[in-house]
Amino acid sequence: MLSVKLAKNIGFCSGVRRAVTIVEETLSKSKSKVYSLGAVIHNPEVIKQLQEKNLCIVNSLDNLDVSSTLILPSHGSPRNILNTAEKKKLRLIDVTCPYVSLLQKICDMLHKQGLEVIIVGDRKHPEVRALLDLAPGAYTIEKIKDIKKDIFSYKKLGVISQTTQTKDVFFEVVSEILQKNPLVKEVHVYNTICLDTVRRQNEVKKLADSVDILLVIGSRHSANTKRLLCIGRKINRRTYLVENAKVNLNKILKKANKVGLISGASTPQWLVKEIVKKIINLRKEKLK
Repeated sequence: MLSVKLAKNIGFCSGVRRAVTIVEETLSKSKSKVYSLGAVIHNPEVIKQLQEKNLCIVNSLDNLDVSSTLILPSHGSPRNILNTAEKKKLRLIDVTCPYVSLLQKICDMLHKQGLEVIIVGDRKHPEVRALLDLAPGAYTIEKIKDIKKDIFSYKKLGVISQTTQTKDVFFEVVSEILQKNPLVKEVHVYNTICLDTVRRQNEVKKLADSVDILLVIGSRHSANTKRLLCIGRKINRRTYLVENAKVNLNKILKKANKVGLISGASTPQWLVKEIVKKIINLRKEKLK
């Protein structure tokens, strides 16, 4: 019989829950249009619901009227955006995740101290782009191969991480920097990976090893979801990304007795419940 093992950490993390709550409250109280600079969080199912409640997503501030309400996304915004918004006298609703805000403060501090800032993360991700705006010239490392020999010789380094980075990758990068740069002068390391990310990464390792098939529920555009998927696949090759309830579970769950479910931090709990319900219905059909 097909059984379901559900992770403890599912649904929104505290930062995403806070962001979505603030947006919904803003939409319910506003008598005029409310704009969001890009996606508030990286989950299309949630964004669709917010748009149905009259959230207007824009990728530029050019056509916004003076005093328009603008929501800044949970993953942070570049300084030039904030400057433009201030000049246009927009009403800003900042839902930046507290962990991201703390990371930005640390990044700004390291840069002002004159350290060479190193960011371990995805250089194209909005969170990292905002950090690069705070520390112009910062070095971004996505993979171990990005670390060149002796590139940091005689320099003082400040190493930080994207909040959704894999902790194993972060520590491996720090170790590799030291090995390839023995003449580095100082290294200040700040583990800025958020606690929710760490908990989910630890749990996905255990879950992947205890089931036949692992389903990671979330968006392909979500950094933390993609990393859960990557960790799971290293342990269990039958690890799949499930973005919504439209997926063909009958095909995925073929010849499986135990299926595990974990979600990304921007995945709503109701979506996880929909997937679980679909699996239960599938099990009932097989018993007929």
